[in-house]
Amino acid sequence: MSYFLIEEDIRDICYQYAKTHLTHDEPLPSFDTRYPDKLDAVLAAPQRELSGKFVYPTIEIQAAVLFYEIVKQHPFLNGNKRMACVSLMVFLSLNDMWLKVSWRELYDVAVTVASSKTENRDGMLQLLIGLIKNNSFQEK
Repeated sequence: MSYFLIEEDIRDICYQYAKTHLTHDEPLPSFDTRYPDKLDAVLAAPQRELSGKFVYPTIEIQAAVLFYEIVKQHPFLNGNKRMACVSLMVFLSLNDMWLKVSWRELYDVAVTVASSKTENRDGMLQLLIGLIKNNSFQEK
């Protein structure tokens, strides 16, 4: 069973890490400026069920959906790509998986997702799933 991120995880872990370590030239605005309804929808996306079964049944797919939705739905005023990168890493680590890619590579993928057309959602999810499957390991 997956551990899914909740708003407190985003606020207390992901946002704080991004604010402290990933400011670059653009500091993150206050967490209070987020769009709460959008964030709720983003956090619910990997947990969707149909007839009592997860629509996204594996950790890799759930992680890809979380990443994609943060980038595309813009639940934050600014810093959505950075928040997607941190949230992906936190989601995987809370589910005993580790992704071995550089922050630059992961951020470049976020830029690719951000510039993609919505019609190419499935293609972007496949790209993300491949990245996760090919560059992660499970903690034993």
